[in-house]
Amino acid sequence: EECVRPRGNDISFVSKVNAMNKDSESLTQSRLFRDNEFGVHHYAGPVKYDATNFVKKNTDVVPQDLLQCACKSTNSLVR
Repeated sequence: EECVRPRGNDISFVSKVNAMNKDSESLTQSRLFRDNEFGVHHYAGPVKYDATNFVKKNTDVVPQDLLQCACKSTNSLVR
């Protein structure tokens, strides 16, 4: 969801991960984590994830040349 919101950001993403999984035994939280970090307890032990640039990397942007091509199409389904 954060990846498609105009002002989505990494800290909001982590906040939602924590809120949506607060009752999960797999999610680990620590006061030592930064705002953009969260933890998951895997079978092999706890792993800390850094969500820096996560939203930017996962934002699907249609290339401009593809948009221009679609606009020029005579196929009504494509337009």
